[in-house]
Amino acid sequence: MRRMTISRSRGAHLAAVALALGLPAAPLASQQAPPQGVSAAQQPAAAPQTMGAPPETHTVQQGETLWGLAKQFLGDPLLWPEIYRLNTNVVEDPHYIFPGEELRFVPAPAPTATGTAAAPTPTPAPAAQSAAPPVPGEITVAPTPTDTAAPKPQQPAPSGNPFDRPTIFAAKHAMGTSTSTLRLQSEQAYRPVRVGEHFSSGFLTEGEQLNAGRLLGNTRTASISRLTATTSATLFSDVEVSPPPGDTLQPGDLLLAYQVPRRIDPYGEVVLPTGLLKVTAVGAPTDNATARVIAVYQAMASGQLVMRVPGFAPANDRSVTVDSGGVTGSVIDVRDPDELLAFQDVLFLDRGQQDSVHLGDIFQVSGTTTAASGMGHVVQNSVKVLIVYLRPHTSTGVVIQIDRPDVRPGASARQIRRMPS
Repeated sequence: MRRMTISRSRGAHLAAVALALGLPAAPLASQQAPPQGVSAAQQPAAAPQTMGAPPETHTVQQGETLWGLAKQFLGDPLLWPEIYRLNTNVVEDPHYIFPGEELRFVPAPAPTATGTAAAPTPTPAPAAQSAAPPVPGEITVAPTPTDTAAPKPQQPAPSGNPFDRPTIFAAKHAMGTSTSTLRLQSEQAYRPVRVGEHFSSGFLTEGEQLNAGRLLGNTRTASISRLTATTSATLFSDVEVSPPPGDTLQPGDLLLAYQVPRRIDPYGEVVLPTGLLKVTAVGAPTDNATARVIAVYQAMASGQLVMRVPGFAPANDRSVTVDSGGVTGSVIDVRDPDELLAFQDVLFLDRGQQDSVHLGDIFQVSGTTTAASGMGHVVQNSVKVLIVYLRPHTSTGVVIQIDRPDVRPGASARQIRRMPS
């Protein structure tokens, strides 16, 4: 085999260039001589700086951000969008990640026919080729062989269906692998009930008469005169509220501002939250209180009702799969009447705390449709909902997955994941 040698001395190279240009070679070679007493072979070579591979998964700890995790594991905080791209089914807003969420740093392996990830096949190392011993002070570089052609991958035979052929974007088998990977990530994702979902989704009163006060208006007078006496509240504005009858408010209490758009018999009125307030100052027990708007869900205006609500902390437990014996019920109605559902839309179920339903449970809502062949009715999955608010006999769920967006009152709901009791 042909051998190429590269001299370690740059002076020899410069001398060859000078000889080709007709210049004296000796001065050029002498300028590149190594320091006295140190040969070229003894000069240390700079070792490249490498960073270890990131872990496959990481559980979020208190105080961590995508910016910090990208700097810690990827070496550059500006690479945080790469982490978000791999975890869009876990991270709803890249500005907020919560302790306990499991983030992936590499794509999940595609499941095989046996349900386990296939391990990569090791590539055998090429056999060592006999070569003449190298000359001291020189580096031997073997050129890339061009006479041995690598076997080309076999392409699938074309079929009559044009959608079975590879496209300019990806081959058919590659798209199938991506779909399996995304589904695997979706099944393994940890999705806790978020604070905003719990307070903003609303509930059914179940015939209970709520003890409510009133939102009176902003404490500061607007600089521009209004055409009506109604005032609106925005985030972090200070408002005045009248406490619920017989209730004494204290600084730090949480108040839920809401309105009642309609009634669903026999389950009572629909409570539609508009914002969350935190009491900042109170006077005598009969006086009004001052509160600050800390969250806005709908348009807030003077005259709306307010009720005191307890605080909420997301659970750290993970839901488990329910194979059989789960709670079954039906859909009462959607909170906002629409023809088609979208992600984060709200609906009410006819099962609650007394039916062993917990916050964080996941229900599969299904509907029936007439088969095209006229053989009867076919049950089809519609949406998956996460339970975010509980009442004794009813519960509130938000849509987290959509198969068919057409959901009607009376559709069946089956518990498929349950929080540990």
